[in-house]
Amino acid sequence: MGQRSLKKPSPGLQHVASGSGQSRVCLVCVPPAGGAAGPYWAWTQWLPPQADLLLVQPPGREDRSAEPPEWTLDHLRKEFEFALADLPDIPHVVLGHSMGSLVGTHIATWLAPHRDVRRLIVSSYRPDPGESRFSRVFPGGDIDSIDLAQFAELSGVGAQEWRNLPAEFREPLLRRWYADLKLSVDLPVPSEPVLDCPVTAWLGDADLMAEGEMVAWSKLTSATCEVESWPGGHDYLFARPSPVQERLVELIENEGL
Repeated sequence: MGQRSLKKPSPGLQHVASGSGQSRVCLVCVPPAGGAAGPYWAWTQWLPPQADLLLVQPPGREDRSAEPPEWTLDHLRKEFEFALADLPDIPHVVLGHSMGSLVGTHIATWLAPHRDVRRLIVSSYRPDPGESRFSRVFPGGDIDSIDLAQFAELSGVGAQEWRNLPAEFREPLLRRWYADLKLSVDLPVPSEPVLDCPVTAWLGDADLMAEGEMVAWSKLTSATCEVESWPGGHDYLFARPSPVQERLVELIENEGL
């Protein structure tokens, strides 16, 4: 198996090309609120070598840490339009976690006219206009009035753990969480089918959402929608090893390999 290569078709997109030289499917990965592309890189250790990854990297984190963390859905759409000619012309599977599920839904609609989008995988999020937690984590919309109990529930970072972080780490994290949750307020939630591919909805069995709530994703596609539960809480997806490892490989192989 050859070594994977990294290309950046736009500042906010990282194309991790197949190590086999024969890419057959591309997995688009969208991070959750406050997140970054980095955790998805670990998946290259077990994904099939013929699978490319296209990672969404919002500003203000990792290799884009020098940029302000604010971003919009329209800006991301323009990045995809700019990068389209450089994206592989192979089947695509789009996966988003938490707020990234809704962003991923929009990405799938942008890609569908130009690429063969075989499946949307959503995780730990409901397609509901009231799902944004911005007002709960930041009461009154003030970045300095963070509710650490609400923040811990969403991020997994306890109040004391947050206070113990050095200021040089805590402040950038706070700014990107604020930027992402503020964006979540304005994310359009489709009320009718916008896709014709199957949707797979995943949820941690210890998450605060009930499994039945994920059925709401069925309204966004004219195809099938299945709900699957996994061990863990809100961020079960990034446990090591990931509980979805075998299932994700199976889905990818069914769709493109």
